[in-house]
Amino acid sequence: MKCLYSLKMLPWHLFMPHNSSLKKKARKGAMSLISIFVFFLFSALGLSLLYLSQIHLRISFFKKQSTFLEYTSENGIKQGFDNLVNLITQASSPSILTSEQLEQLREDVRSNGSKIIELILDVKLPLVISETWGKQNWESRTDCSLDQLFEGNNYFIALYKTSINSVGTMDYFKQKCRSTLLSSLRVHAGHLPLSSFPFLIDKILKPGEEEIFTEKNNVSITPSRSSCVQPRIIFSEKELIPQEAPSELSKALKINIFYPQDLSTAQLRTALGLDESEEPVPDGVYLIKDDLGLGGIYVQGDVDEMVLAIDEDFQVISFRISQAEWILKYSPSRSRTYFFSSLETLSYDLIPLGIIIVNGKIQSLGGGILDSSGKVTIVKDREIPSVLEGIQLTVISSDKITISSNLILQGVKWQEGVPYAKDSKSHLAIFSTGKNFWDEITTTGGITIDKTTQSRIKVHAALAASGEGFVIEGEGREVEILGGIQASDFISERNTLKITFDDRPLEGDNLDMHVPHTTRPVLFISSFRVEEWEDF
Repeated sequence: MKCLYSLKMLPWHLFMPHNSSLKKKARKGAMSLISIFVFFLFSALGLSLLYLSQIHLRISFFKKQSTFLEYTSENGIKQGFDNLVNLITQASSPSILTSEQLEQLREDVRSNGSKIIELILDVKLPLVISETWGKQNWESRTDCSLDQLFEGNNYFIALYKTSINSVGTMDYFKQKCRSTLLSSLRVHAGHLPLSSFPFLIDKILKPGEEEIFTEKNNVSITPSRSSCVQPRIIFSEKELIPQEAPSELSKALKINIFYPQDLSTAQLRTALGLDESEEPVPDGVYLIKDDLGLGGIYVQGDVDEMVLAIDEDFQVISFRISQAEWILKYSPSRSRTYFFSSLETLSYDLIPLGIIIVNGKIQSLGGGILDSSGKVTIVKDREIPSVLEGIQLTVISSDKITISSNLILQGVKWQEGVPYAKDSKSHLAIFSTGKNFWDEITTTGGITIDKTTQSRIKVHAALAASGEGFVIEGEGREVEILGGIQASDFISERNTLKITFDDRPLEGDNLDMHVPHTTRPVLFISSFRVEEWEDF
């Protein structure tokens, strides 16, 4: 072996090719490309985010301006609506019309005119309101157009569609926003039922006396759910409550009467089924009937006690005069009527007309029960329904009527302490004329809440009282009325009166109900309700 020592590994750089420095430089260039690519990627992402931010800002700006536009258009609707409600509230008192004015308005409504709206609101249509606040501008326009017309003998009902159109704009913004509020306005004109008014005082007060009257008497009026107008106490310019009821007398007695005083005693006796003579009609209760069917109930003389009660599906009405008693019991569902007196018991396969005429006082009127023995007893210590579901009853007296207990309609629902009669088909009207039916002699009249009743009493009825007016006796009483009060006066000493207005009779197209009507033709807005809101 020639080598005295083993070979050693040569250094690694001796094995490298001559272009190794170029490859080293090539690796450094790749990193630069990668760096440039990463820089480009982040730059693109940044620019994209910046671009997206600009888009987001533009969208946010447009959304913000659009929201402001909606608010602006909404302001126009609200301002137009508030203005219209204020006009209707100010016009809530009935306007007295002449016969000529009534016919002129009828002809204008027939030709789709809107003069009746302009007259009652005291404005010219269309009603335009423009306003600017800051950079917001809005304009509202209120129009009315006839939708339906119902006509009766001495009245008509006009239903108008009311539209409030609003346009909202913004400074330095081209777009606009439009909104529309649709509502309905019901107008009655002519001789209207007194029950159209929630609380009517039929007398003229001097300036300042209205405020004193409101402060003195603790009266609250709850509107019906269907109307947007807050009802208030109405003081009529002229007397509207009649002291006669010829129409109701004619229907109850089934004879034609133009003036009650024109009816002779002999004719009255014949209508009552008595022998024809000039002798006065004996005190008692008479069920009117002829060949065509049953009429109403006529009572001659003062009634000591009159009680309304329910027995299954029968409406029961008892009359006590001195020591005698009469009971009327009838069922619309069975088409069956029983009339009990001390002399006889009559039965019919018909039902009577729901009108009770009393030529005298009703010294005690209230709700009660029919016990197992057939005796009708007034109930004062609890609340029980006393008017059968579906019964339409009108009680008319020529003199004073005293309410001694609750009078509650069957089917009335209570929500949060407020009665709602929308689902009930019952109706009770009580009217005191303050004048004898067959002569011109005036009486005390009026409707009185007896001081011997419980401290809290509920009466579900439309109460119309001429003569003395509506009186709450005693002190510290709370009287709740579901219906309305129309009276020549209101007398109450530190008592509370709560009225929940019942406008069900006004919802239909027929006002020929068995209730008293105004003595003069009037113009009156019965309801105003919102139906639909649209944005464009």
